[in-house]
Amino acid sequence: MNVGLIGAGHIARALAEGWSRPGVPGAPSVVFFDVDAAKARELAAATGGAAAATAAALVAEADLIIVAVRPQLVEGVLRDVGAAVGERRVVSVAAGVTLARLQAALPTGARVARVMPNVAAALGLGVFLLVPGTLGPGVAEVEGLFALAGDVIAVDEALFDAATAVAGCMPGILAYLVETFAAAGVAHGLAGDVAVRLAIGGVHGAAAIVARDGDPAAVLAAAATPGGMTAAAVEKLAERELALTVTDAVAAAVARAKELA
Repeated sequence: MNVGLIGAGHIARALAEGWSRPGVPGAPSVVFFDVDAAKARELAAATGGAAAATAAALVAEADLIIVAVRPQLVEGVLRDVGAAVGERRVVSVAAGVTLARLQAALPTGARVARVMPNVAAALGLGVFLLVPGTLGPGVAEVEGLFALAGDVIAVDEALFDAATAVAGCMPGILAYLVETFAAAGVAHGLAGDVAVRLAIGGVHGAAAIVARDGDPAAVLAAAATPGGMTAAAVEKLAERELALTVTDAVAAAVARAKELA
């Protein structure tokens, strides 16, 4: 498959890096376009792709077009290339831009979908939320493409913002928690680099265990043995109503997505 990526920011890079990992079967050929031509060329060079001189040139080379620009720019980009899209599939990875808006910005009958990735796609560990839209039978090939870099989960568009808050925002939120844990370690005498290494290692291993078992409650019960250090830490988090804080954080992310719409 020939994939055209319009935009060369963090998400475009994560996708391209995920697909260009050694040994990925059926990896696509990727061409990039960005208004900052140097960024497109750099990303193409880093991931074994090519850079197009114009968005129209990118469309001409692509079977599938992925629009990876800021939400407020999506409809303008689609209007610019709409006449050339034809039967090509168009996937938006922008938060808050609905299928209805995508279709309105393109000629009647356009084949469109929404996908929300996260930056873990770069390691092949992404979570991709998929709203199939009007792809029809072509959805299987699109799903297979994203599955090369992670787990694809189909969701109803009405739940897309909530699903994005839970999965798409996770790398940034987890990085914030790692940073906070490391700072707490420094406050108790650890060197900064050691505290960061410990926090990252702890998160990496813990996530792998939870993913393997598929049951967070069971892992928590096993780790937080009564009277132990983990139990004391969890009790303090519960006392400070961490669950309520997380609920509020998800609500804030969902609210922001609706503002973008």
